[in-house]
Amino acid sequence: MSDGVGGPGDRTRDDASGGSLEQYRTVMNAIDDGIYRLDADGRIVAVNDAVLEQTGYDRRDLLGEHLSVLVGEDDVARLERELDERLETGVDRDATFDLAIETADGDRIPCEVRFSVLEADGEFDGVIAVARDVDEETERDRLDSIWETYESISSVIDEADVGVFVLDESSDVVWADETVETYFGVDRGDVIGRDKRAVVEETIRDRLADPEEFAETVLATDDDAAVEQFEFRVADGPDREARWLEHRSKPIESGRYAGGRVELYYDVTDRKRSEQAHQESEQRFRSLVDAVDEYAIFRLDADGRVVSWNEGAKRIKGYESSAIVGEHFSTFYTDGDRADGVPERNLERARAEGTAEDEGWRVRADGSRFWANVTITAIREDGELRGYAKVTRDMTERREREQQLQRERDLTERILETSPVGIAVVDPDGVTSRANERMTALLGISPDESSGDAAGQREMYDAEGRPLPVEERPAARVFETGEPVYDREIRLDRADGSRRWLSINAAPIDTDGKPVEQVVVTATEITDLKELAKRRKQELEDRESELAAVRLATNLLETGDRPVDELLAEFVSELPRAFRYADRIATQVSVGDHEAVTDGRDSFERRITTRTSTASGTPIRIDVGFVEPPPEDEPEPFIDEERDLIDTLATLMKFHFERREYIDELRAETRRLEQFAYAASHDLQEPLRMVSSYLQLVDRRYADALDDDGREFLGFALEGAERMREMIDGLLAYARVKTRGGPLERVDLDAVFEDVCSDLEMRIAATNADVSAEPLPAVAGDESQLRQLFQNLLENAIEYSDDTPRIRVSAERRESEWVVSVSDDGIGIEPEERDQIFEMFQRLHSREDHDGAGIGLALCERIVERHGGEIWVDSEPDEGSTFSFTLPAVDASPEE
Repeated sequence: MSDGVGGPGDRTRDDASGGSLEQYRTVMNAIDDGIYRLDADGRIVAVNDAVLEQTGYDRRDLLGEHLSVLVGEDDVARLERELDERLETGVDRDATFDLAIETADGDRIPCEVRFSVLEADGEFDGVIAVARDVDEETERDRLDSIWETYESISSVIDEADVGVFVLDESSDVVWADETVETYFGVDRGDVIGRDKRAVVEETIRDRLADPEEFAETVLATDDDAAVEQFEFRVADGPDREARWLEHRSKPIESGRYAGGRVELYYDVTDRKRSEQAHQESEQRFRSLVDAVDEYAIFRLDADGRVVSWNEGAKRIKGYESSAIVGEHFSTFYTDGDRADGVPERNLERARAEGTAEDEGWRVRADGSRFWANVTITAIREDGELRGYAKVTRDMTERREREQQLQRERDLTERILETSPVGIAVVDPDGVTSRANERMTALLGISPDESSGDAAGQREMYDAEGRPLPVEERPAARVFETGEPVYDREIRLDRADGSRRWLSINAAPIDTDGKPVEQVVVTATEITDLKELAKRRKQELEDRESELAAVRLATNLLETGDRPVDELLAEFVSELPRAFRYADRIATQVSVGDHEAVTDGRDSFERRITTRTSTASGTPIRIDVGFVEPPPEDEPEPFIDEERDLIDTLATLMKFHFERREYIDELRAETRRLEQFAYAASHDLQEPLRMVSSYLQLVDRRYADALDDDGREFLGFALEGAERMREMIDGLLAYARVKTRGGPLERVDLDAVFEDVCSDLEMRIAATNADVSAEPLPAVAGDESQLRQLFQNLLENAIEYSDDTPRIRVSAERRESEWVVSVSDDGIGIEPEERDQIFEMFQRLHSREDHDGAGIGLALCERIVERHGGEIWVDSEPDEGSTFSFTLPAVDASPEE
């Protein structure tokens, strides 16, 4: 049997192809990429020598094992998915994978793998896979021995007993040996004396695997004088073993049984099995060569002419087998190479050395060129040169990748050397293996020192100036943790005595999950930035006290309506801290009739003063002076920044008190306006009632005496008086929102909504309105005013609906307040009119279309503002409106 790729002892000729199994083996083992033959279950059934060299395994360790012994689970899953897709679609497309093959020593070799599907009788029969080491060297060593690891195929037929029948001239069995009994499972006593035909038909026939063919063949020799020979198979049975037998029969020409025949039966089971194994092995190699389409694999005769051609050769070189077989292999070389005798030299080298490898341009059938890697191996049998195995791989893409890689390396080199950032590569022992010119300049070392210990042994200090141990430096931390280090500031004391501040980044160079082997370190000089930061820090410290005073003043002045005396007292107690000699300083501040002085300070020896006044003329003054003399060596006790400070503080106080005066004035004016609105609306009610009463009296007494115009005019007067009454009532209600409002207490909006719906019951029923609400919260508010708010909004929603009104009320919590929304499906509001609807007496429709005084929404806004909230509307014409307003939650009521 064949062991993986077969052994050197199998030299059976393949007459159809003109080759031999040995030649196929020679070809496969001459390929420098690993080739695997997998069965349908993914188990390894054949490998070439390159696999053994690549993985370090013995062939016996691999054969019969699943592919996962070499490839990780994820990569096996990828291969299986691709294989399933190919089998499902029937598309025989190239499939290439980048994966790692694990060697016997546990190393991982990155490979590029291509595979092809094998079929037998239309069924999936396995896979041919080609694994190419992506890190392989361009030049390869010669093959050590193409026969080294293969075991010989069993091809020797064991000596066995021969079964013998002797027939007389009548074809009766006159003698049989014991071996006949063993082979056929018969008793000689039942055979001897019987006619051969009867023995075959009645005794032997049913014991054979193909009884019809045996009977027809063996009985046809009865009258034949020639020597006859054929093979058949005995079936397994209780009294015999299954075996292959060779039948030989020849006539007996003399002696007692002259005219008869002697029939010999040889056990050829081992030979048949060996032949079958040989055929299977040879078929595997033939299919293997044909399936590996990444390579042009073909044979040459001793003169260099093509005698075989695989699919890979067709794909790479572009020739059909019929067009190239018989042609000299120099056809594939360029004109220049042929003129230089390159093809002949390659053959001569292969003949002399056993193998020859070459790289160069080759020519396809269409005249195009490709860069090829070529291996020519001499094939010898019994020492005689039989021809050559030639393996060609298209390396054009790889060559382009290598050239591109070299260009990228050159570009990277130029970038490194021209970069304004220092870049270095550090090894685990701390040695700098590479540093660009900028890094050597930053470290203050010569280029010769950049690749040694000098770069890593400089004294370094952290941001606080403490010595930085070697194990705490950025590169060392990356080696220890495997994690990058960013923006680490260090101080470097250079050999020339200068100091430099550097910002360091360090990151591991990717090692595919293995321990960090190298770290790349970048350095940017930040010496100028550090000096600038130091100056800025000093400047900030110098002004910190000044800024603290400004913040104090700002905080004090933004606390609202604090009493002036309280504000000034705190201000003068904190102000001395803003001055250099705070323990010797006293302050005095006055605003109008209000004044505050530092405790215990009655007089100033030396002082600075600033004065200003508000727009209304209120004077403001700030005095700062020494109650104890300043230091004797201080020529000027107050610096410019301190003088500027009290000017700034005086300006802040001016703005604050001007704002307070303005707010006080606004409040007084608002109170006056509210009182005027209340008085005007209240005083107008009496004369309006008198006008209305007399108009109604005229209508009752003299209506019949008036003509049509008179009655119409009287109607206009009555309607106008009624509108005036509504407007005065609305104005009075608007003025009373703050002056007559009740305290803000806990109000249950659910109860308010129910009361309003009850009050509007007749209106709701008359319009068939659908009014509903989600559960509403409790808020802090004036219950009477909130009832008015809901009533106005619901009446508006009913009034401005074309058909049956549908109104929904909802609420949503937003931090310390509730957002309440009243939505309808009415006529909506134009975008440009939304800001007008909350103005007093503003109407968007005529009285003939919609009734009302135009004060309802203004009153709603007034009520919401009194509760510290806001009101707005979201609306689209013909799609309805949503009026939303905010009210304080019960735990966050607004200040009255």
